[in-house]
Amino acid sequence: MPKAVTGYSSLQIGLHWAVVVLIVFQYVAHNAVVADWNALRRNELPPADGAAMTTLHIGAGILIFLLAMTRIGLRLTRGAPPPPADEPRLMQILSESVHVSIYALLILLPLTGLVAWFFGVTAAGFVHVLLTNALL
Repeated sequence: MPKAVTGYSSLQIGLHWAVVVLIVFQYVAHNAVVADWNALRRNELPPADGAAMTTLHIGAGILIFLLAMTRIGLRLTRGAPPPPADEPRLMQILSESVHVSIYALLILLPLTGLVAWFFGVTAAGFVHVLLTNALL
């Protein structure tokens, strides 16, 4: 019989906080990416001062995607602690729904950003902005 999970592992906790830090950085780098995106849409050269932030934003997005997939893999193989026994069932359902939604956002945000940036799909950029607001 498998041992019951009573808490998150150090790796799960570390991955959680790494993703949080990367997401905060993504918001900091946002203005540079928007300036570069708008310049490219106008067939202009992006401002030189934003190139590093844009590159870091793209790299951080890819890293968030990879870390989120790792977190999901760990959750599927190791499990997660159960909700408190005295928590109402509706709260358990809402909690799990929010958790799944955050994982979905951590996967969809990098994918829509990459499709928008590298393939020039404006609709993907629009979805990326909507998903960013949902995550915020």
